[in-house]
Amino acid sequence: MASGKRLVSVEELEVGDLIEVRWLDASEAKMSLSVPEREFDTPVRSIGVFGGLRGSRAKHIIIIKEEFTIGDAKEYHYNAIPLGMVDRIVLARRRFWKKRDVKRAMRLLDGLGERAEVDVRKMARRSPRGLAEDLLKLSLDGLLALRDFWLKEVR
Repeated sequence: MASGKRLVSVEELEVGDLIEVRWLDASEAKMSLSVPEREFDTPVRSIGVFGGLRGSRAKHIIIIKEEFTIGDAKEYHYNAIPLGMVDRIVLARRRFWKKRDVKRAMRLLDGLGERAEVDVRKMARRSPRGLAEDLLKLSLDGLLALRDFWLKEVR
């Protein structure tokens, strides 16, 4: 592990920390598997800013992966990782983002439907018809189940 980086528990994280999360995602097979039996693990490495924990049924680590501005509206790309799927967390840098900047991004997530909308254009090509309408009815837990999503500030 590079100098300055260390393994931490989720309890040690502070909002705004730059982290790397190693976790196991669900897997899907569309043909017969050519892997040894019980080899369904799908390791993922997600890197971004720790936004906090969310979810009422299952807690998720929220990682803010990207921020960009279109016009005068901010957009964010998040990962929501179920805690039960986390293998390890590496702290790369403390206070990488200021807490006020993280809170601004997380307000969009927490206020979904009031100040933010899910950007479904990026999902449309690979999702079944009717997904956009279904997304409009999502609760925060439903959104977290998507795991990887974009939110756009609505003005």
